[in-house]
Amino acid sequence: MLNKQEIMQGLTQHLGYSHSPYSGVQVVAAIVYETNGEERVAYGVNIENVSYGLTVCAERSAISAAVIDGMQSIKALYVMSNQSDPISPCGACRQVVTEFMQDPVAPVLCVNKALNKSWESTLGELLPNRFDLG
Repeated sequence: MLNKQEIMQGLTQHLGYSHSPYSGVQVVAAIVYETNGEERVAYGVNIENVSYGLTVCAERSAISAAVIDGMQSIKALYVMSNQSDPISPCGACRQVVTEFMQDPVAPVLCVNKALNKSWESTLGELLPNRFDLG
């Protein structure tokens, strides 16, 4: 897996690109994914809209970037915000992540901007009974 410290630096660098003029809550996500046998990282930020329902979460923004790059599967998810405590992916993002991250023990790491608080989980713990048509 790619270097965790480099991913944390990338999260910190990209957090400022968040478009969050309404809530002030900046969020950046990084997904480690595989395409053609090579591990890569894609970053995404939350993009708020005055009509909140049109807001795009950072996790889905990162997934979109990776899909364009030929992503085959997500290996790990990282989420950072400017809040004092780490925030968790919302329910919609949890479901979207499961579309590409099928391994129930795949790691999910959430951190605050100061990198002094974090919590780790797995996909299976975040969404134990995902919606599925199969």
